Amino acid sequence: MAKTYGYAALHLILGVSSLAIASQAMAQEVSTTAEPGLDEIVVTAQKRAQNLQDVPIAISAISAEKIEQLGVKDSRDLSGLAPNVVITQGTTSNSAAVFSMRGISNGGSESFGVDAANGLYVDGIYIARGGAMGLNVMDIERVEVLRGPQGTLFGRNTTGGAVHFISRAPSSTFRLKAEAGYGNFNAWNGKISVDPGEIAGISTSFSYSHSERDGVIDNILQPRDSRDPGARKSDALRAAARIDLGGTGSIQYIFDWTRIKGTPLPFILTNVADGTPRPPITINGQQVVVTQQAPVAQYLAGATFANPECAALAVPSRTYRHEVCNNILSRAVDKTWGHNLQVQNDFGGFKVKSTTGYRFWNSDNVTDLDGIGAFSGPAFTNATLFNGMPASLLQFIPTIPAAARPFIAASPVPTVTQDLFDVANSRRHKQFSEEVEISGDTSTLDWVVGGFYFWEKGSENGFQNSGFILDTNSIFLANFGPLGPAFAAANPARYRMVQTRARLKYTTSAESTALYGQATFYPGGRDSGIRLTAGGRYTWDEKMMLRTQNGAAPPLAPETGRAKFSKFTWNLMAGYDVADGINLYARAATGYRSGGFNSQDPAITGTNQLGSFKPEKVTSYEIGLKSELFNRRLRFNVAAYHNIYDNLAVLGPVTNAPVGTFATRIINAGKVVYNGFEVETQAVLTDNFSLDGSLGYIDINYREFLAGQSPTPGAPPVNIAPIVTPGFTSPLTANVALNAQFPLNWGNATLRGRIGYTHEDGKYNFSSSVGSPFNEQIKGDDIDLIDAQIGIDGIPLGTGEGEVRLWVKNLTNAKDFVRSIDYGQLGFAGGYYAEPRTYGITVGAKF
Repeated sequence: MAKTYGYAALHLILGVSSLAIASQAMAQEVSTTAEPGLDEIVVTAQKRAQNLQDVPIAISAISAEKIEQLGVKDSRDLSGLAPNVVITQGTTSNSAAVFSMRGISNGGSESFGVDAANGLYVDGIYIARGGAMGLNVMDIERVEVLRGPQGTLFGRNTTGGAVHFISRAPSSTFRLKAEAGYGNFNAWNGKISVDPGEIAGISTSFSYSHSERDGVIDNILQPRDSRDPGARKSDALRAAARIDLGGTGSIQYIFDWTRIKGTPLPFILTNVADGTPRPPITINGQQVVVTQQAPVAQYLAGATFANPECAALAVPSRTYRHEVCNNILSRAVDKTWGHNLQVQNDFGGFKVKSTTGYRFWNSDNVTDLDGIGAFSGPAFTNATLFNGMPASLLQFIPTIPAAARPFIAASPVPTVTQDLFDVANSRRHKQFSEEVEISGDTSTLDWVVGGFYFWEKGSENGFQNSGFILDTNSIFLANFGPLGPAFAAANPARYRMVQTRARLKYTTSAESTALYGQATFYPGGRDSGIRLTAGGRYTWDEKMMLRTQNGAAPPLAPETGRAKFSKFTWNLMAGYDVADGINLYARAATGYRSGGFNSQDPAITGTNQLGSFKPEKVTSYEIGLKSELFNRRLRFNVAAYHNIYDNLAVLGPVTNAPVGTFATRIINAGKVVYNGFEVETQAVLTDNFSLDGSLGYIDINYREFLAGQSPTPGAPPVNIAPIVTPGFTSPLTANVALNAQFPLNWGNATLRGRIGYTHEDGKYNFSSSVGSPFNEQIKGDDIDLIDAQIGIDGIPLGTGEGEVRLWVKNLTNAKDFVRSIDYGQLGFAGGYYAEPRTYGITVGAKF
């Protein structure tokens, strides 16, 4: 059923192209009147302004008008708008996002020891942390989505690609724009942007936005709708100032600040284990140890819930729930702010640009990660193991005095009131970056050279509270010889809970320095139709971690790690104009993702030193076609790529974590090959109708994935490539939309509408069933979303214009399971559903 949607999307997009061609052919037969075509799209992906169709890489550009029409509020709303690009929500933070581009994802880890695989940039400033990548957007001029490794001009950590938000420069004339809106779930928002105009040679811009809404799922333990899961309140402001320097240069400063307070969407319990032993599995003739799961099902069956209504919600089910029991009242507060200073000047023969950034991110959260409320049941301690046992058996325990036997036999097993899992975390991060680029051009050459410096420091202080279920019969059967069965038969509480509290506290710092250069040569001049590009970048990285606790108690001495990495990455491209509006390109490029530290890994045996994982490297080969046909009424771009990854960094659960805890770690998987293709198209059908669409497909072949643990102590890791599943990756993505516009006989008023359909194949969140026993059961649903907007803009308002727009997201109210967590040895799994249907009205005015 789900695949049917994907293939239907493919046929729909191909049909769009055919319809556009047929429509244009008929129009040419019946009329020779010139009609408007597609607008030219200018991008700066190569550090200079260029027509998108002339840039020999796969790139999508999303305009300010489209961002506004679609109601894009933050970077996560871009998911599905470009081929092979999916963005998944965070779990405990309001500002976290997992970017996946061409099958390469950030892995879902928000640890400071792990860098993202896809770069996010705002006005040239690199956003270093995945926990801050779900940023709000204001005054955006366009978004450029660069797919494939960008290891030359955009540096390290772009093995999958890069997303660049480019904001609007302050206007030299007065400008005022304001809007307000209201929607279901008591959602309302307001935004205002003012450019006073140039004063004393300085152009400025000031913007402020506020939005809030109630929760979208009812927490029956929370009476306030404004504290229910999905509730959020955000405030953001932006100020910019620009000074022109003699017509050849400028200085621009931007300050932005955002605060998001809210309750993240709830974790839904979907699977629990019964504790059945899992024997090693055999892969290519070699045995591999698998994670053993706690018997959660039996414990919950006998537990007493603090709120009887929560008992029904404790039954695991892969179904959307309108109600949850979060006794830990989840709450998250994320603040980001930063400074951006850009200085540039054209000296005639060359141009110089400096971009300086200083950014901060603070995140605090408390999160219920089971969704079933508090419950009570038997507790385990060593001192009470024999409570309730018959005195006739206790006489065989030499350490129990005869006088104590009746007392122990009459003592009940203690109880504990506990959750399955909840966490609290506080993160602090700051970063500084400086980039200087020098560029120039002649009749046959474009060139740019530059230097980049980056520094960051972060800290995490996290608390984990879990309930680990122990089958105490295993203790008796394994340690009491012939008496074991008798103790097991008399056991008054076979399943008991171990309350486990753990803390993770560390600080990190990192420095990165790079030098780069790229040149494009036009043999025979710029009109020759041939473009040859070569570029290279050398990067030096140094990272440090200081950990003061990783578990129930701090170590005797702090644990430290220090690592250095370096890499040369290169880029070769060729473009050829086959005919007017049609060009072919070929590209070979490499990318590099810095190595780092697993913050929850144990120290190297016998030391207080932390080990590191290796950098990820990719070599990519790509060919593509970019075309504008039929008097620029059809834009049709296609790309195919072959990517070879070495030491691919992937996230997975730790199979040997301390009992009662949950941890994930990055490993270097070995060699993986990615093959895929992408299609993007835009078509002007008539003066009133246009279509746009995209399609992306990825095939992933794991050649080596050294993550298996042999039952033989000391044996090397086992290659488990045959059973590996790519995390956070949709093999097929598709998007198609019909746009309509009808001028009204009312000033510049125009009726505009859009209906769009987006498909993303279901995603795995972990790499195999070795460490994630429920990996197959908790694979995400195929996502099929329909969004629509209709409104009127250009409404005469004195010297200005007004607009009104109705919108709906998730029109069919699809309830898709979009992200999951398998807690491994803790014995349960679950995840998150997409937001339900939302709709509203927005009104605005501009002068």
